[in-house]
Amino acid sequence: MVDIVTLQTGEKIGQWMVVEKVGEGGFGSVYKVSKGNDFYALKTESLKEKAKLLKMEVYVLKLANERKSKHFCTCLDTGIYKKCFYLVMTLLGPCLQDIRKELPGQKFSMGCALSVGIQCLEAIEELHATGFLHRDIKPSNYATGRGNLSELRRIYILDFGMCRSYLDEHGRSRPPRKIARFRGTVRYASLSSHIRRETCRKDDIESWLYQQIEITRGALPWYSLDDKKDDVAMFKERCRFEANLQELMSGCPVEYVEILRYIDSLQFYDNPNYKKIYKLMRKAMYKLQVQEFPYDWEQSHT
Repeated sequence: MVDIVTLQTGEKIGQWMVVEKVGEGGFGSVYKVSKGNDFYALKTESLKEKAKLLKMEVYVLKLANERKSKHFCTCLDTGIYKKCFYLVMTLLGPCLQDIRKELPGQKFSMGCALSVGIQCLEAIEELHATGFLHRDIKPSNYATGRGNLSELRRIYILDFGMCRSYLDEHGRSRPPRKIARFRGTVRYASLSSHIRRETCRKDDIESWLYQQIEITRGALPWYSLDDKKDDVAMFKERCRFEANLQELMSGCPVEYVEILRYIDSLQFYDNPNYKKIYKLMRKAMYKLQVQEFPYDWEQSHT
C-alpha cells in the first residue's frame, strides 16, 4: 500500500486550513477544512497511487457540475501538495448507512425510505446522463447535505473513483468486454458483476434496489454472507423465484417486486426508464398513505 500523506490541524493548503481528519480509506484521507467562516471537505491521494481514483472523481464531479446536477457536491479546488493530489468540495452530513444504523430496527420509516430512494435514483440518472456508470452504489456512498432544512433533506451521491464511461469518444455505447473484473461491494453488487460480465446502467439500478430494500426493511437476507461472493450470488439468484420472493421483499411495498422484474428485463444497451421507477415509488407512497417529510434524521440534526 502507498504511504498516505497526513495533514495536521492548522496546516494550510493554499487557501484551505485543516480543521480535522474525518475519514481514511485505502487510497487517501478526507479532512474537514475551513476558508473564512465556512467549512469544506478536502480529499487526498498519494501521487504514487497507481489507481488515480481521485482524478476520476474530479473528472466526473466537474461533468456533473457543468450540468448543474443537484445531487452532486461542488468541486471547488484541486491541486498538488506534499506529494499528494487533493480535491476540495462541499462538506456533507452523515452517510445513509450511518443514519440507518442509528434508527430503530436499523431501517428508515416507510415515507422516508421511499422519498430517499427516489432521490438516490435521481442521482444515478444524473450520473448516467454524464456518460458514466458508478459501479459501487451502496448506502455509504450517499450522504445528506448540512446546514438549512432544504440541505438536510437533499441526498448527495459520493465516491466516483470506480466510475467507468459507458460511451466511446463518439458518444456511442461501448461494446461489452468478454470478461470484466468484479467491481463494487458484494452485498449490493448486481448479478452481472458476480459473473464477471460487463456492467451497464441497469446494474447501478439493481444495486440501488438492493440498497432500497435494506433501508426499507433493515437488512438484506444475505447480509451475513458478505465475504462469500458466490454464496451471495446464488442467494440473489434464488430470490428471483416466486417461491422465495418473500425472503427478499418481506416488509417492502409490492411495487419493489415490479421494479425488480423491470430491472431484470433490461438488456445491456437499454436506456432505463427511470420515470417508470419513480412512478412506482410514488404509487407505493400513495397506496401506503405515507408522508415524505420530516425525514427520520431531521430531529437529531436541527
